[in-house]
Amino acid sequence: MPTADSPLRVLVISSSPFARAGLAALIDQQPLLRVVGQMSPDDEIGESLDLYRPDVLVWEMGYEALPALDTLNETRAANIPALVLIADNPNAIAAAPMLINAGARGVVLQDTQPERLAAALIALAQGLVVLSVPLADASFAGGFAVPGLPPNGDGSTRMVDALTPRETEVLNLIAEGLPNKIIAHKLSISEHTVKFHVNAILTKLGAQSRTEAVVRATRLGLIAL
Repeated sequence: MPTADSPLRVLVISSSPFARAGLAALIDQQPLLRVVGQMSPDDEIGESLDLYRPDVLVWEMGYEALPALDTLNETRAANIPALVLIADNPNAIAAAPMLINAGARGVVLQDTQPERLAAALIALAQGLVVLSVPLADASFAGGFAVPGLPPNGDGSTRMVDALTPRETEVLNLIAEGLPNKIIAHKLSISEHTVKFHVNAILTKLGAQSRTEAVVRATRLGLIAL
């Protein structure tokens, strides 16, 4: 797991300089992540990987996902996991299986909450595959199998049973990046009760922080990004 003293090194890719700058600023606000560089898809990917030495890539593709397939193959060959951000658009969503096959380790929608985006990048660095719910539905509807995705087997089932319905509600709100005070307001419970549930969630998931809890919950299939 990355730490505040040793954050995950992230390379941001987008054809839009404004999108690159905005995404980099958002990622740099996450305590376990650090943006080490930005590049355009037209730049030489191999040179950028050598220059910045990232742990993970985050690639904002928007509506134009398919032209990036060849470059994704290069990132896979370099063994650098790539998280692709696409628009909530039928054509872009339909391209999710091809993006995974081409080398992306994760595909999520552009409006993913910052803390969930951070959890997805950390999960990728740990060798996992991450898909947003609409993308997972589109992928598996056609019989597409994602290598490395945690199965819905005994491990996932046991962990779902271990969390109470209220803890699951709190966990999903944590994944949205909400603080305890807002969670308490949304669930009409006291902030003290929220803290109790958060501590229970961290204990059951064996997590040391809220972000780690989201990562582990995503891995176990308890929540979907």
